[in-house]
Amino acid sequence: MTRATPTPRRPRAPASASQQRLDPIGGLAVWPLAPVVAVIVVTYAVVTTASRLHEIQIVEVAAAAVAVLIIAAAALVWSARPDLAPFTRGRAIVIVALGVTAHLLAAASTWHLNGMIQDDFAPIGLGLLLLALAPFRPGKEILVLGGSVALVVGLTALAQSPFLDVQTLPLLFAIIAMTQVLAPTLAGAAYSRQVVNSIHRWQTDARRAIRARTEASRGLLAQSVVDHRLTNLGADVLPFLADVLDRGSLTAADVKRARSLAFQVRRVLVAEVDHTWLDDLIDREREALRRRGLTPLCVIADPERRATGFDSDQRAAVGALIVALCTLRGFDPTSLVVQIDGSGAAPTDTDHITQAFGHRGARSTPATDTMTMAIVTAAQAHAAAQARAQARAQAQVHAATTRPRMIIDRHSSAVLGAVDTITIQAGISLPSIQRRRALRPYLSVLRAVFTRVRVTSRHPLLTLEFDAERGQTPAPRIKGS
Repeated sequence: MTRATPTPRRPRAPASASQQRLDPIGGLAVWPLAPVVAVIVVTYAVVTTASRLHEIQIVEVAAAAVAVLIIAAAALVWSARPDLAPFTRGRAIVIVALGVTAHLLAAASTWHLNGMIQDDFAPIGLGLLLLALAPFRPGKEILVLGGSVALVVGLTALAQSPFLDVQTLPLLFAIIAMTQVLAPTLAGAAYSRQVVNSIHRWQTDARRAIRARTEASRGLLAQSVVDHRLTNLGADVLPFLADVLDRGSLTAADVKRARSLAFQVRRVLVAEVDHTWLDDLIDREREALRRRGLTPLCVIADPERRATGFDSDQRAAVGALIVALCTLRGFDPTSLVVQIDGSGAAPTDTDHITQAFGHRGARSTPATDTMTMAIVTAAQAHAAAQARAQARAQAQVHAATTRPRMIIDRHSSAVLGAVDTITIQAGISLPSIQRRRALRPYLSVLRAVFTRVRVTSRHPLLTLEFDAERGQTPAPRIKGS
């Protein structure tokens, strides 16, 4: 009897992942949950307090409890705004702390006069606030916060049990009060974990499929590159070499002709070496602007080719933003400037050739046409060296003529990774309200994908700066410029 081959387990998402982090567009779609929950919590607190005036011992404390809960609901709505993404852990802690404060104030306002704990507004309000965190925070964090809040609520119920109208086991009151918090908490944590795992599995399967198609088409791609190079060489270089070999002698005119051909080959190879996905994107937008009858002037400054270090999510976010800027009403086609610089070593093509598909460290397969490679290897090596030297010179000039963008704390540990900063400038002749409305969804995605996003608006010039971290070790604390 043979045992069936076990099905490999699909990878689970990290415990620190959230729906907003893994799927910024999906997080943008569910953000209205926050204002809906906030309205329910505030309405329930006001109605419940007004209906229990006979149980309130200190009216001022009860009013303060409702006011603090209103502040917590407002903080939830503010923190969930798409233009302030991502929803950080500190914001969640502040919201929960405000809710706990409202609960303690409400309990103090009805001390000795509270008839039963089932109609207290604070435990249910806290549970709903924790439920609203589901699309924005990890399930494990929601569980920890909910457990801590439930413990406080349970202890408060135990302290009030001698003064309640119904006399029974004090532990029963604690369980009833804690259930009002734990039920929404468990629902929110389960939702967050399930959605995160589903998104992670889908992304993993998609990346595997992309890698499989990439590997399947690698041979065809390499052959097309070889054919393209042979076509370019066959137009001038190969006939020239064949003529020299047939004659068996080399003249001064041949030397001059060889120098001219070498310069042309070097220029083509340097252009290929310097070309990145960002250049392709800008080329497409230039062509789209020309088709609209405009005369575009789009400048890219990426001397170290740091754009190659961006992963698929970052490339998609940057591409969507640039396309949106170019199609926005009031956009000046001569004002777009995209600049990338940063700290740490610049990425190499071989280290990031399949990074866009979620697989780092892959290496490209070299072309198999040895004759072509023998002809162009020397010129290509010289061209690559010249491009690297030019990039280093441009980077040194840029660093010497601009002020430092960030100051590393001296007491921090050394940076083992790298931070790439991309700056996008564009002239947009729109009122500030319309400009913010048009860019809000894109800024939400950028804040979820990049580590820090800064927006500066001096009409009509709009400047966006955001950082992309590379490397496995987290960067030290950085002070803003």
